[in-house]
Amino acid sequence: MRPPPIGNSSNFNQGTNELIGCYHYRYIEFNLGNISPGLYIFDLVVNTVSALATVIFNLLILLTIRRTVSLHSPSNALLFGLALSDLGVGVIVQPLYFAHMLGKLIRDKESFCHAGIAIEVCANALCIISLLTVTAVSVDRYLALKLHLRYNELITIRRVTFVNGIIWIVGAAIGSMWLYGPDLVKFSVSATITICLLAAAYCYARIYRVVSRHYRNDMALRSAVNEADRVEHSINMLKFKSHAISTFWVYCLFIVCYFPYFCVVIVISFSGLSVTKRFFYEITALIVFINSFLNPVVYCWRLQDIRHGVLNTAKLFLRPFLPTNESTAEQS
Repeated sequence: MRPPPIGNSSNFNQGTNELIGCYHYRYIEFNLGNISPGLYIFDLVVNTVSALATVIFNLLILLTIRRTVSLHSPSNALLFGLALSDLGVGVIVQPLYFAHMLGKLIRDKESFCHAGIAIEVCANALCIISLLTVTAVSVDRYLALKLHLRYNELITIRRVTFVNGIIWIVGAAIGSMWLYGPDLVKFSVSATITICLLAAAYCYARIYRVVSRHYRNDMALRSAVNEADRVEHSINMLKFKSHAISTFWVYCLFIVCYFPYFCVVIVISFSGLSVTKRFFYEITALIVFINSFLNPVVYCWRLQDIRHGVLNTAKLFLRPFLPTNESTAEQS
């Protein structure tokens, strides 16, 4: 999403609200105003560092899930789709953001405009894909609890892959709407965000209730079943709880990173655009992009199997650069 086009207003100096000659961009969006160029340079540095980290971490997640057979599960197939969209942010959106902001800093209208419209299409598509995938992950965890023994029968990797494909098609369609219907995009994105966040919140609320009930009934279970069955049940519940908490962290990070951006968009929608508000819009957009770096960090922090797989994958790529045992022995 981007700030809505601003109509004629006496609050702006003459010329600042005029189109600069490409797409829908206006001088008020292109001007630096009283914002220090040093802040834009800092913004570019943070964007570059986070983009590199986003690409590296998400590539490791993708390669780890792809090459580790034990990680081939419906839940991890959804995480694979999320990591793929996050990789797209680091590979496509953040370089475009760099060109967009650099064009503004060095007063290059062509770079500012072309990179800007590309960001609007790609960022909206990938962010919608991420949101839909985060919602699908929450639904998957709820179904794992609701279906129980039937989960493995009904929720398969093939079906989850199909869902990932539908999510990408929907995201691409919404992103491409910017080229011919910005107002339609605003409505579609707002409706999608509202539905997804409410659906995910409902799923996690239900999961919390079931897990809480599990702990209340744990003592009764101990006396009702034998030791082996009790231990197996406890292990399964701990694995489920760990995965559910990890995906809930991803959901919370999504809200935290997107909330400042939506606040700025709402302020601009009701009070109009200014150079300062445009600057905060650009800064909060960067925070949204940084969310794509934080997601794989959560996977590695919370999911032990993902963490071990990532470490093994990283060692595999670093092996050519590490001293071998033979060379170490010769040196000694």
